[in-house]
Amino acid sequence: MTSKKTSKVFQNTVILLTLLISLSLFGCAGKSAATLRTASVSDPLKESQIVKLSVESEYMGKSMPVMLYLPKGYGNGQEYPVWYGLHGHGSYENMWIDEAGAAKGADELIDNGEIEPLIMVFPYIKDATLQEIQKDKADDGKFSERNIDQYLSKELISYIDTHYFTKTSSDGRYIGGFSMGGMIALRVGFHHPDLFSKVGGYSAAVASKDYSDKQLEKWLFPNDNFDNIVDIAKFDKEKGFDKLTVYLDVGKNDDSFSPSVKSLYEALQKRGIKSELTQFDGGHTLRQGCIKDYLKFYAAKN
Repeated sequence: MTSKKTSKVFQNTVILLTLLISLSLFGCAGKSAATLRTASVSDPLKESQIVKLSVESEYMGKSMPVMLYLPKGYGNGQEYPVWYGLHGHGSYENMWIDEAGAAKGADELIDNGEIEPLIMVFPYIKDATLQEIQKDKADDGKFSERNIDQYLSKELISYIDTHYFTKTSSDGRYIGGFSMGGMIALRVGFHHPDLFSKVGGYSAAVASKDYSDKQLEKWLFPNDNFDNIVDIAKFDKEKGFDKLTVYLDVGKNDDSFSPSVKSLYEALQKRGIKSELTQFDGGHTLRQGCIKDYLKFYAAKN
């Protein structure tokens, strides 16, 4: 009997300790969301910092690399807005840091008081192949939201918000990208205006050259029957398009996506969606010195 009682006491002790540990780790003891952010910084950063991460993704079926910029001063408990910057086809998560100078540009603008300090997240991305898209439709006759889109909107944002001191409302979260990344940023932004308030497409590799009539909506929602939708403005408002502010740019010279981007801009203007378009001398490339303009669009001080 003594042995059984000892065993029972031991089991109860283990259960109690497990519960206490769970409460401590997951906040069931009433901790605020902020106290659960686990990527700790012992003291506020004296200089900005670049962090390399690896985020597990069920949607992508593997661990996804991410580069993160933390502004000077991070670690004092302040919550920061976040820009998710997406690279182009053939590039990697370091594109915005190494090629566009995002960290240096942000440091200078923050030091000069031109933008609010912000966190920047640069994930590695890979869009679906034609075979993957065909298989997706063959499964049930409909197009699902792409795996990369779901990784960004459902997994990466959750990871960043639970590990870092971020503003978690849509007005403190932005997304933008170059070429393939611009197309994905627009796609994700318009599908999730509950998550993002500003969207940028830089020489975005958008799918169509003609966004007149209902082509914008048909691109974003290919499973909907638009024959029965008469009031497209009402449809767009129900989807939350009116909550977004969009910035587009495209090269004037030898950029095959120039007609597409200009047609997209005209469609946004026709629908009353807050948007602007910059056309620059050059081809399908990030324009020289672009990063400061992009950052001001997202985080300029009022």
